[in-house]
Amino acid sequence: MKKILLILLLAYSLSPIAYGQDVQRFAERSTIGSARYVGMGGAMTAIGGDPSAAMVNPAGLGLYRRSEISVSIDETIDNTQQVGSNDTYQRTRFAAPQISAIWAWGNSQKQRGLVYNNFMFNINRLQNYKREVHINEANTGMLQTMCFKTNGLSEADMGIDNIWDEPEIGWLSILAYDGYLIDPVAQNQWIPSVEFDNGDLIVSESGSSDIYTVSWAGNINNQWYIGVSLNIPTLTYTKQISLYESNSPHSAELKSLFHASGVGVNASFGLISRPTQWLRLGVSFHTPTMLAMSVQTEGHVYSKINEQAHEVHTPASGVIDMQYAAPLRSSASVALQLKNLGMLSLQYDYAHALREKESGYSPMNDIHTLRAGLEAQVSRGWYLNAGYVYESTFTPDGKVELSYKSIRTDTDYRFTQFSQYASAGFGYRTDHLVVGLAYQYGWQLLHQYASEFQNKATNVHTHTHRIVATLAWRF
Repeated sequence: MKKILLILLLAYSLSPIAYGQDVQRFAERSTIGSARYVGMGGAMTAIGGDPSAAMVNPAGLGLYRRSEISVSIDETIDNTQQVGSNDTYQRTRFAAPQISAIWAWGNSQKQRGLVYNNFMFNINRLQNYKREVHINEANTGMLQTMCFKTNGLSEADMGIDNIWDEPEIGWLSILAYDGYLIDPVAQNQWIPSVEFDNGDLIVSESGSSDIYTVSWAGNINNQWYIGVSLNIPTLTYTKQISLYESNSPHSAELKSLFHASGVGVNASFGLISRPTQWLRLGVSFHTPTMLAMSVQTEGHVYSKINEQAHEVHTPASGVIDMQYAAPLRSSASVALQLKNLGMLSLQYDYAHALREKESGYSPMNDIHTLRAGLEAQVSRGWYLNAGYVYESTFTPDGKVELSYKSIRTDTDYRFTQFSQYASAGFGYRTDHLVVGLAYQYGWQLLHQYASEFQNKATNVHTHTHRIVATLAWRF
């Protein structure tokens, strides 16, 4: 096991994309899934009986006594706003965040031994990446970043043949030089060719991360529930940035495309215990995820310097294949069942960042997530639920530096300071039909940077409204 973790860590630390914002972006998970799961804030590790809950803790599949086909759909509205600005940017998306098929085999009259033997195939969304951020700052640091990445190179280096294929020269440096945005000085150092005093950044993101799960769970003595899953996460992510700086009559715009797609594998294990009729305890463990990634990147510079216009493009695309490791995850929960009145659940989730053995360095923090969920039965078959989620920051504030030799040209990055979600919902359950509806409100504080030379972070607030509907048939 120790050797496996070291191999994962090596891939994680050497990956060309595994710096600040990528680590956070591809490790983030929102509370997305069925209406009941969303309505209870995902605090269902000890409760189970739901396909999205069984994704987190496969032991929850063991509580099923009937087979089930389930599907959920949702509508999400994201609003982002720079602190101090009246401009709000909104994006709406529709999705089917959860589709599952569950097969339950067993004998409801049996009380001892393996009472039920259940299997599940589930597709569940982990994260939506669709977002648009606009910031306006006096100086976004674009030219300073270009100079810093080019320091150490001579002007002769910038004139070699087939320069786009030269592994020792980054594409951002080539764009800056051919766009007449930087000038050489003594000892292979570079300075901006002009001074800019106005800057604008637009970041447009799209894509999603999903997980395909095959699970087995067993019900032992109607008191112990054990489960195991094989999980195949996938992701598709596209980011386009436009970074514009000006000081009349000079101006420059950097446009960059970053696209990543990948597929990975991990395993999860879980246990639920019912020591009494009123108490449930649940734990789960997810191994690190190894993702096989393909990354495509492009860059363009449009500049106007001393009334001379210049346009520079990278080759059609630069493609890199690599591996990327997501963190270990675990979850622990306690739930109180109040006879026929409902349930109260408290849960703690932990994402353990992989670290270098010698230095202890990791580009992300350990992540701590607290969840609380409530379900109340208001009449036969009808229930109400509510939930709350708080998640700590993924990455500590600090510079996120592109490699000097990188073919990437997206200079921006951000740090999520916190994420919170509050939700409420209702549903109706019979022996054969499950209907649910939930609303979730989420808010985040982001520290957004246009480049590593933007001196102070721009505070951006994101507000998310999600409505989820679930329909399931049990047989």
